[in-house]
Amino acid sequence: MHKKRKVLFVGPLPPPYSGPELSMKQLSESPILNESFSINFLKTNFRKDNTKKGKLGASMILNFFSFFYKLLYRLLVFKPDVVYYPITPTQIGWLGRDVLTILISRLFGAKVVIHLRGSHFKLNFKSFHPAAKKLIGYALSKVDVGIVQANYLRDEFEPFLSSEKTFTLYQSIIPEEFPNEDIFNFNRGKILVVGHLTKAKGYTDIVDIIPSIAEKFPFVRFEFAGNMRKGERGVFYNQFDGTPIDYEDPFVAEREIINGKYAKNYSNLGIIDGEVKLKHFQNSDLFISASYSEGFSRSLLEAMTCGKPLIYTPVGAHREVLDDGLNGVCVPPGNKKELEAAISSLLANKELRNSMAQTNFKVSREKFSIDRIAKDFTEILNSTLN
Repeated sequence: MHKKRKVLFVGPLPPPYSGPELSMKQLSESPILNESFSINFLKTNFRKDNTKKGKLGASMILNFFSFFYKLLYRLLVFKPDVVYYPITPTQIGWLGRDVLTILISRLFGAKVVIHLRGSHFKLNFKSFHPAAKKLIGYALSKVDVGIVQANYLRDEFEPFLSSEKTFTLYQSIIPEEFPNEDIFNFNRGKILVVGHLTKAKGYTDIVDIIPSIAEKFPFVRFEFAGNMRKGERGVFYNQFDGTPIDYEDPFVAEREIINGKYAKNYSNLGIIDGEVKLKHFQNSDLFISASYSEGFSRSLLEAMTCGKPLIYTPVGAHREVLDDGLNGVCVPPGNKKELEAAISSLLANKELRNSMAQTNFKVSREKFSIDRIAKDFTEILNSTLN
């Protein structure tokens, strides 16, 4: 009997129920991957609230020592052939855990596969301290394989890790978790936005144009789901054109809209998941992802799987897996005039919305099912081991 090669997954699990956590859960539990490899898991997250991620405190310091104790234990006892590890895009994340995880894993003879789930490491790296750049560059030079979420991001780790050693792995979905028996049965004018409610995710841009949209379409209702927080953590540049993002406080934007004339056209759903999230996807008219930087938005893929027309920005994998006019309407990040025009055009064109809905329902299942992505990941791991 062929002995399975050992893979240690090091990463976050839900809760919170956001992209990286859900993606890691899907891959680690995939029957296809578990049939091919012996998988062990080391959970990295210790906070259940996205608003507290990246905050330095006593709990973070304790978790630091706990994490590396558990990593050493698994390297000694499980003895993995490969360590699979999603990296962070920030300097503090690299210095706090990523560098040591890579170097310790290599010291114990394991091959290292890193995974960038965003699209902003290279831009952030330019602003890192010179000493940090050297240390991070050295750690990257010891990596065997890199994974990104879009083909055009394969140079994210150069010159330390070549694009020839970097592979693309698209976001995955479990279609059965997002059924929609009647994609044309929805609440007219309901526009859904799911994700962090921050400037970098386009939240304040969308809120700013609610009054002008509501004037033309009084029945419209923008429903936002996610956590709102001050400041930005990890995304400081417009990934489309490389310019710095001008920060706007989401709490101020919300306060202005709910205290004004168009409060009835705005709703903050908070953090939603499970059946509640599914129902909101199913009964929405269209979905917006106005982010300044992405790898591949999980919420956008979930909306596609429920058969929703999209308004999206050409960041991350979106620019290469979506067609403007076929899957949705593409607008540059931060261009509120074009964003307003795109929303207006779709609200006014039922036939186009229906066509996009049918396309997205089909495409998500054909191209991004977990079984298909798991097979691609199996090939990447096998190539790493050969």
